[in-house]
Amino acid sequence: MTFSHPNWVNFKGIETPQPLTWKPNPEFAIVGLEECFVGPHMVAWLERRPHYCDRGHFKVNSNLPGLDSHDSFPRYYMNYEVAKAETEAWLKWRLWKVRS
Repeated sequence: MTFSHPNWVNFKGIETPQPLTWKPNPEFAIVGLEECFVGPHMVAWLERRPHYCDRGHFKVNSNLPGLDSHDSFPRYYMNYEVAKAETEAWLKWRLWKVRS
C-alpha cells in the first residue's frame, strides 16, 4: 500500500509489518465491539449483529485511508473466527503485501 495519501499522517508507524491485536471496547460491550490495532492505531473493528440478521452475524469495518468501493466495507460474516482471520489476512495484504 502506498502511504503517501495525505490522510496517512494519522497512521505514522504502521509502514512496516507488525502484530495485529484485537481488543474489546468496553464502551460498546453490549454489541460485542472489538477493535483491531496496529501499534496504537485502530485499523478495523468487528461487531456482533442481532441474531435475526440474515446477511451475517458479524460485521467488519475499516477506516483506513484510500479505501474505495472495491474494498467493499462493511463486510458481513456468519462465523466469528472466520471474520477475524479474513480481516487479519486482508489487513496484512493491504498494508504490507504479506500473504497469509
